[in-house]
Amino acid sequence: MGESRMRRRVAVVGGGIGGLTAAGLLAREGHDVTLFEGGASLGGKAQAVTVDGVTLDTGPTLLTLPDLVRGTFEQLGASDLMPPLTELETQCAYRFADGGTFTAFKDLERTVASADRVSPGEGEGLRRLFAEAEDIWRAAGEPYLEAPFEGMAGFMGRVARRGIGAVLAGMRMSSLHGLAVKHLRTPQLQQYVGRFATYAGASPYEASAAFALIPHIERAMGVHHAQGGVGALVDALGRAVRRLGVTVHLKTKARFERTGEGYRVSAGADAEGFDSVVVNADPLESLHRGEESLALSGYVLLLEVEGRPSLPHHAVLFGGDYRREFDELFRGELASDPTVYFCNPSATDATMVPPGRTGLFVMVNAPSLPVEAARAEVEARAWELHGARVKAQMFEKLFAHHPELRGRVRILGQRSPVDLAAQGAPGGSIYGFLPHGKFGPFRRPRIRGTTPGLFFAGGGTHPGGGVPLVMLSGRFAAELASEHLRRSA
Repeated sequence: MGESRMRRRVAVVGGGIGGLTAAGLLAREGHDVTLFEGGASLGGKAQAVTVDGVTLDTGPTLLTLPDLVRGTFEQLGASDLMPPLTELETQCAYRFADGGTFTAFKDLERTVASADRVSPGEGEGLRRLFAEAEDIWRAAGEPYLEAPFEGMAGFMGRVARRGIGAVLAGMRMSSLHGLAVKHLRTPQLQQYVGRFATYAGASPYEASAAFALIPHIERAMGVHHAQGGVGALVDALGRAVRRLGVTVHLKTKARFERTGEGYRVSAGADAEGFDSVVVNADPLESLHRGEESLALSGYVLLLEVEGRPSLPHHAVLFGGDYRREFDELFRGELASDPTVYFCNPSATDATMVPPGRTGLFVMVNAPSLPVEAARAEVEARAWELHGARVKAQMFEKLFAHHPELRGRVRILGQRSPVDLAAQGAPGGSIYGFLPHGKFGPFRRPRIRGTTPGLFFAGGGTHPGGGVPLVMLSGRFAAELASEHLRRSA
């Protein structure tokens, strides 16, 4: 083994998808990797539960960028462990407060036709929006995902290689809502576009038009389901890293401190020395940015439905006033007329439910808990009452759009911002950092930490949330850690 392959000791603190990816890649490079996870299972926010045979994810419920997911398993030498992916032809069904509907399909022409049924001519507007979203992807999305974000100079260099048009496109970008209004007349389809800001826990009225690259990615690369759910994907990653020789400690909270040329990692009464540390946890507190505004949280119901009603795999039931909804949420209030999202994995994957049953993941956006400790404690206690109100709102909207569900639903579980906070999410925020403003994405915490040999992975750092991007953060963290270990050898 040459110097570039010298075996060094790396601690990974946190066993979410980003930490698992980094741990596996570093182990495959030949390093001695120990992973510490404070919870009883791996996956971080990407957990799954099984109750009476019904399996439901409690975190992410869909996959995009399938080549990135497959490529990660290939890099881990674990393609044989990866669950099969199924691409959804019907990507998501949308229902509006006025009773109208819109459906996004893999096939662009079917999506355009559905938009024209909302209002004649809106299909061409949506086609133009998708074309501009593709330009945004080429100009800003690809360079943002090409390499770890280490500053604007490197990023703009990658943009500039795509030509002056890419640079100008970036300078002209408005808000996501502004982009929707530019191409679409109807509030309904403007809501559809604005929804993609919530993939980062943001408001479409404050988030950059760069988030339009998400509907482009879904249209161009598809929406996918992993057999067994995202939880099965996490299980496969866990098997992959153990097969690569990673030592995994569950129910083990670890602390670390810089000591000389390395790090001392303490877990209970034990302490060990490591050459590098990858932290798979939200980095805001570690970077002394804990007072920053947080992205949205959420309230989730896990439901069992008797029978197999004809429900889509993914659906969004919009509230009547989207701007008011986000104004309320970012004032720290519950939405008076919330938008409800549900996922019905059994529409695609019969392995996740017993015969004659349906499992539903149902979610509304909720404000994160206040940053200030005393106020956060008061608000956490208030969620005992908030939960009852939000639950009633969710069922009211669900039954209004799908009356066939009345009398057939049983609650299997629920998750509130308080539960997410207990898992380590700051303020219960699903995404942590709030990327509002034209340059919001560039203020996201970076992967490289403030001391040599310290790196971050996960949805709270570059490039952002969602299973593929979290995997990418793990890849980047492993690359930067490997570079550090070679240089310090």
